[in-house]
Amino acid sequence: MKILHAGNLVNIGYYFVRELRKYNINAELLMHKDPGPTDDPLNYDPELKGKYPEWIKIYDLKGSWKIQIMKLMRSKKYDLIHAYVEAPIFAQFSSRPFIAHVLGSDLRELAFTKSLRGFLLRRAYKKAKVVLFYEPKLLPYLKKLGVKRKIFFPYTPNDVFYPKNVRLEELKDKFVIFHPARADWKIKGNDILIKGFAKFVKNNPNGILMIVEHGKNLSKDMIRNRELVNELKIIENVKFLKGPLNTTDLAYYYNYSDVVADQFALGEGGVIYLEAMACRKPVLINLDQSEQKKVFDEPPPIVNAKNSDEISDCLEKLKDKKIREEIGNKSYEWVKTYLDKDKSIKKLIKIYEKILNHESLDEFMV
Repeated sequence: MKILHAGNLVNIGYYFVRELRKYNINAELLMHKDPGPTDDPLNYDPELKGKYPEWIKIYDLKGSWKIQIMKLMRSKKYDLIHAYVEAPIFAQFSSRPFIAHVLGSDLRELAFTKSLRGFLLRRAYKKAKVVLFYEPKLLPYLKKLGVKRKIFFPYTPNDVFYPKNVRLEELKDKFVIFHPARADWKIKGNDILIKGFAKFVKNNPNGILMIVEHGKNLSKDMIRNRELVNELKIIENVKFLKGPLNTTDLAYYYNYSDVVADQFALGEGGVIYLEAMACRKPVLINLDQSEQKKVFDEPPPIVNAKNSDEISDCLEKLKDKKIREEIGNKSYEWVKTYLDKDKSIKKLIKIYEKILNHESLDEFMV
């Protein structure tokens, strides 16, 4: 079988293609010419050494890019298209069976708009052989749209994320919280974290909050982060890191920190909390555990906090090294149990085979 993966938001498409090829699946990736830093395989896979592999197909967003996409998708050399985010809009007109893989705001926001793109995306979900979703809290949105063929397919962390000791001796007495999420108060709730940290650091002057700033220029919410830090007079306890970080640096800072802080606005997680857990770190996050229980036998052992007071209280508890180690160990074991990479790839191959053989997918449906 030959599979085209279309789209590469946060390198998820690249990850699956790379792993599928290890199982001798003839998979290729379609991505645009100028990816953002977090969508560029060169920042994700140090083994590439600055050069894309031949199985990455590029289209240029200038000129007739839609025709470029459709021409490739309609090529008879592909048996199936695995389309991410907005790519299902094109895949539904490819005359090829396709999978729609939702990754967040594409489903949560765009699919519910009255725009042409929203209409076409909803249509694509109905036409797809199946819709894959990685985050349990996206399930109610699929149900609201009446999508019946849906499979939960969680993200499995890159192999670069594993526990290792990288802490500098001179900082052994510091309590380091690492916050790699992009600056977006509406979706990530960075302001909630900063306010909670400010309350915590009043009685804990050894606290250090490391905030990653994504992009070459300061965005509106990056500026707001800096203004809030100054307003709360905690600049001495906050370090802004120039980002986005590649996977090697990201893994370094996960392991460098005492606690990883993710997001606090939507009640759902992305890739950060799973990567941090794979590094045996306790994760502070707002995560709707009721949705997690619908797809996992046990929910991830994260530290849940929804507001600034809860963040401050949780950080007080996490000062205890024994508590951090206990949660970190449970997190690591949970990732090994529920996010096994080989099991995930084998499941994906089986889904492909069943689609191409016109067999039922009921055993995987939720």
